[in-house]
Amino acid sequence: VLLAFVLSAATENVYYVGGWQPSDPAAVTKLLAPLFQDYLTQAVGSKLDPPARFVFKPVDIDLSTSSRPMILNDEVHMLYVPNGNIACKAAEFSWVPLATQRNLFGGVTTGCDAMVVFSRRNNTAVTKMEDLKGKKAAFGYLLSGATYLLGYQRLLDHGVHAYRDLAQVRFYGSAYETYYKAVMSGELDVGLATSSWLATNHGKEMDQLRVLDEGEGLSFEGEAYPAPATSLVPSYGLIVSNK
Repeated sequence: VLLAFVLSAATENVYYVGGWQPSDPAAVTKLLAPLFQDYLTQAVGSKLDPPARFVFKPVDIDLSTSSRPMILNDEVHMLYVPNGNIACKAAEFSWVPLATQRNLFGGVTTGCDAMVVFSRRNNTAVTKMEDLKGKKAAFGYLLSGATYLLGYQRLLDHGVHAYRDLAQVRFYGSAYETYYKAVMSGELDVGLATSSWLATNHGKEMDQLRVLDEGEGLSFEGEAYPAPATSLVPSYGLIVSNK
């Protein structure tokens, strides 16, 4: 009802919904289009006057799908993203959160998706952030908050400059699995990932990981983002343009 009310005031009858998952664009579209394209068109769009059609677009998968220029160019009107991204868009563009997801994980209800700086637990040379000087690190891509920007800042907060103090920095884009394996094999010392990706893909291996950073950043609905990185809980929400 709220979604229909917000959008009924618009004059356009086509709304573009951007969505993110840690995967490639085709897989993200296959996963999310049935909900944010087909279902919204049928369940919400048909009740609007004039009727509206929703079209799904993958966002923030790579440089070509960065959500910020898509927002500025009016190419997306809604986003389904982690709560940290919602906080960013609400602050920068005055977008309006419509719904946030709460998950029951380990007996605790939460809505956090953390940026995780992780290493192998048996890598005794790296037990805290300050140990990363002279070590090898894996990042995602340059426009990623969770797999580069937040981690870069957290390194600085601990006195480690990524390009001056690390022995090697590698960018893997959205190939999370590739650099996860590189860290776990000892090829690299540390990597950045979202807690939701780790929990979904390697939840049974958490005892083999060491979480190096539990810093806090943005907050949304009273929850810190990144939340304590040991809370490996996936969460996303829906935010809509104020237009």
